[in-house]
Amino acid sequence: RVYMLKMGDHHSSQCFHRGSRSRSSLFAKVSLIINAALLLGGLYVISGKSTENLSLPARTQIHGQVGVSPALVSSRCSRTSFRDLSANARKRTVDVLLKESIEGTGKKGEITAVKPGFWRNYLLPQGLATQPTAEYLEELRLEEERKLADAKAKKDAAIKLRDGLQLLSFTIRMKAQEDGTLYGGVRPADIVEAVKSQTGTELDPKTVELPSNMDKLDTYTVFVNLHPEVKASFPVSIQKGK
Repeated sequence: RVYMLKMGDHHSSQCFHRGSRSRSSLFAKVSLIINAALLLGGLYVISGKSTENLSLPARTQIHGQVGVSPALVSSRCSRTSFRDLSANARKRTVDVLLKESIEGTGKKGEITAVKPGFWRNYLLPQGLATQPTAEYLEELRLEEERKLADAKAKKDAAIKLRDGLQLLSFTIRMKAQEDGTLYGGVRPADIVEAVKSQTGTELDPKTVELPSNMDKLDTYTVFVNLHPEVKASFPVSIQKGK
């Protein structure tokens, strides 16, 4: 009995030690799994923070690897960039009303966009442009109406003079040879003098157009540009005299 008791005790001791070793092995495996999970979690957090500091192409590539659509990331970035560019573009120009025509910028009376520095440092100090206020726009409108009225009055006067000149004929006496060839050519000033002596109206010699063959005793048609839109014509007789 004593022997069997000892044998029983020895067997119980072996079972106890075997159970302890099994539990220790289980604990070790669980601990290893937990440590591996914590390590993977730490690596994921570190990689996520690093991604935020990368350039746009790198971030797009990493998002693609973890399952985020690169097209979605690109479209969001594009929309953000477009809004930023639009805001910056509005800040880079200012609308001004030109008081004078400026080559490469615009014509007088136009509202155009210019760079703020060009407006502050050149247009404003030189008095070449102003802010498009309602008061200045009204002043500009009145000035334009005055110009149109003046232009119409000048054109009407030119038409009236044209109608009067075309009812007349003028005579100029010059020295000529026996065959009728003039010793000297007819000048625009000769036409101006003939018109003034007969009508009292003084023309600008620069507006007189003479025929190219006006070198003999004959009657010619002379043209005078009285206005950019009005041209008069009348006969001039060259006769021998002086």
